[in-house]
Amino acid sequence: MVDANGRANRSPAPAAASARTTIMLGDRSLELGDIRDFAQDRARAEYSATAAHAIAAAHETLLRLAATRPVYGLSTGVGARRSVAVERDQESCLRLWRSHALQFGPAADPERVRAMLLIRANQLAQGGSGVSPALADALLAATTREDPPTVAFGGALGTGDLGALAALALQITGDKATGPFVASDGLPFMSSSALTLADAALALADLDRALDAAVVLGAAAARALRTTSEHFAAAAFADRPSAIRDAAMSLAPSGADSSPRVQDPFSMRLLPQSLGSVRSSWERCRDATLAEVNAAHENPRVFVDEQQIAHTGNFYTVDLELACGTLLRALAQDASLLLARLGLLMNPRYTGQAEFLGDGTPDATGAMMLEYLAASALADIRDLAAAHGGHGVHLSLGAEEHAPFTPQAVRRVARATEDYRTMLACFAVALRRLPGPDDLLLGLPERRGGLEDRDLSHELAETASALDRIRHGESHERTEGRR
Repeated sequence: MVDANGRANRSPAPAAASARTTIMLGDRSLELGDIRDFAQDRARAEYSATAAHAIAAAHETLLRLAATRPVYGLSTGVGARRSVAVERDQESCLRLWRSHALQFGPAADPERVRAMLLIRANQLAQGGSGVSPALADALLAATTREDPPTVAFGGALGTGDLGALAALALQITGDKATGPFVASDGLPFMSSSALTLADAALALADLDRALDAAVVLGAAAARALRTTSEHFAAAAFADRPSAIRDAAMSLAPSGADSSPRVQDPFSMRLLPQSLGSVRSSWERCRDATLAEVNAAHENPRVFVDEQQIAHTGNFYTVDLELACGTLLRALAQDASLLLARLGLLMNPRYTGQAEFLGDGTPDATGAMMLEYLAASALADIRDLAAAHGGHGVHLSLGAEEHAPFTPQAVRRVARATEDYRTMLACFAVALRRLPGPDDLLLGLPERRGGLEDRDLSHELAETASALDRIRHGESHERTEGRR
């Protein structure tokens, strides 16, 4: 959700305890939290001694083996020019970057660029690219610049962010033959989907916090609407996946509360199954993203220990695209239930309050418009979740005849997350118009008025900004302690 100026309504992530932390690339795998912290300038990065050795060894191996055998992009052209013999020098390396650095559309914001730089540096630290230590160091140095590089997707299709990486290479080398690079750096530096992975990591970190908020709001709704506790019985979830079991435990209302209903509507009864399934899909998408972030999926791939070079298709990010598709469909399912749950809050049969949570004036429409906004967001999510499988393409004189379109799938996840957050904010504003939820929720902004008909825009914007901070109130924590 965005404010009137087009800025994302988001509370800042928790600040670092004191100074910026240092991420030592090559010593351990990156996690989503590392990428988010670095993107938000709350962490810095260095190559560890292990990483520095791996980068240098891979570069030396590439040069040694390239003297004895053809190497794609180094001793040959690229794409349909792969059969053309080439003798690389620094000027031809620059020409390769210049020809690939097509930039069109909106530039990536600084957070996305910083995340991209970190991810590419981490991939280089694995020692499979053959990039020179000089260019690897220049890449990391770019993360400390006051004017970060400017990049856009450049027509990425899920087989490498060639345009973005080429544009980045030109900026960090100054587009001059005297820059910090060598003749062999052209294709190895570009052989990455670092910008797509940066977008995936940041979108998933955002959705992670939204899903936490969804559980908190779901638990508060279950209490406020006196949902029958049998729907969350631990024994009923014993053979379910862990994410669903965890959701049921977090959502369960107090067993001491009595419900007037034997069974609640699907939107309440299916809370654990739905939210748990979204979480499971999120975990798969996270794992697919981090598998790419922490690997040397290069083409060609340098193997130092074996003293070999392999030309591979590991740049093909189809696993991430498929995981994004599953996550989008799971999110669309849960968003449908979320809208239905919002409808329950408008219904006196379930709340015991006036229609639309109004003040009782006969023609009052209270919080009704929240349903309309949430339904609009749901429509967007459903559209984003529509099937978008891999498609045949015909590029580079037929040398490349397929693409998974992973960057497009990742951007759909980011947009769907914004819509889902809008729906959660609508639900939270409506829920707080019931008596009691403020005792079940902590971290939301102060109320702006009562139940009278009024413009809810400011309250909604403030609530959307606070979603990352909400947590269970004391009454729910006491309930959890009794189980």
